[in-house]
Amino acid sequence: MKHKILTLLICLSASLSFAGNQLTESFEYGNHDLGKPVGWVCDDNTWLCGFQEKDNNRIPHSGDWYAFTESDEAWMFMPFSLFQRMNYRFYFWAISEGDFGLSLWAGSAPNAESMHSLLLETNVESGVYEQFSVYVDEVPSNCQYIGIQSIKKQNGAYVTIDDIEIDMVEQYSFEVHEISGDTAMYPGTTASFRLLVQNTGYDPLHIYMNASDEFFTDIQYEQNGLNYNSFPTEPNEIVYVTVTATLKPNIEPGTVAWLDVNFTITCNCSTGLATFWVTPLDLTQTAENEAVEVGVYPNPATDFVTVEAEGLQQVSLLDQHGKILSSVAAEGDSMRLDVSGLKAGVYLISAKTRSTSSFVKSILKM
Repeated sequence: MKHKILTLLICLSASLSFAGNQLTESFEYGNHDLGKPVGWVCDDNTWLCGFQEKDNNRIPHSGDWYAFTESDEAWMFMPFSLFQRMNYRFYFWAISEGDFGLSLWAGSAPNAESMHSLLLETNVESGVYEQFSVYVDEVPSNCQYIGIQSIKKQNGAYVTIDDIEIDMVEQYSFEVHEISGDTAMYPGTTASFRLLVQNTGYDPLHIYMNASDEFFTDIQYEQNGLNYNSFPTEPNEIVYVTVTATLKPNIEPGTVAWLDVNFTITCNCSTGLATFWVTPLDLTQTAENEAVEVGVYPNPATDFVTVEAEGLQQVSLLDQHGKILSSVAAEGDSMRLDVSGLKAGVYLISAKTRSTSSFVKSILKM
């Protein structure tokens, strides 16, 4: 089965805000200047919110708000359930004036006595915003709250934290996205296919590429200016990849052809697949005929798809394996297809015009 993207996104509801599978607290929500952070439990206002430069002359890492404390020991707690068999990445930015220790905990209730699992313990360097992170692959039971503890050491004045984020990620994970779209080629000619790979896990990866040779030959790989079929990536790094391949000379015009590019890592615990759909052209077609464009929209689609091309003659709907589901003669340069009865997935639109054998476009049915 052909897939445009292989990725797993897990969403969770909590009292902090989400963007995709990411939970974020930037202390931006509500007017609480010099009040305790909104959504957090902190006794005696040991943690306070500051705004821009006016409180403790401190500039937040991003946005306008941050949380700070001047207490010898300070706790704040946020309701957040950690689920067993899930993997989490915690990270935040911090800065201090003086010597402070910061600890991140998980526990069953919003008090120090109930914080039973230490997730991260670190010292904050004076005068420099620094990011701290930890990956948790074994979540203890009964974790309904997260807690942040600050301990003032010698010559400590205050410590500031900002941009607390929690991702539900694998230790080794990546995503693959195509940049090049569907294309048309003469048999025996060479084309380049572009895509990007992003390391969405916690640890660095070494990713290997392998393209299918069912329809193509002379396959070459290029990434970061290097001609290798593997490359290293750091967490959150995006790598742009170009795959150059030659369509086999014996491919019949109008065939539904594709180039699969498979991505793996050494542990085989995360894989990705990019598929590029190709329309083989008749060698008797002229360069002018090759320039005919076929428009398919909307994509993704829910109820209807419109196909447009100059000299449109026939439109066919195919499944991912190239099986024709329906075929209709066109009248004019535009045709509307009803896809409301299709199951969600990827389908193919084959559009035949006066000047080409056919063009193939992929669509995503929602």
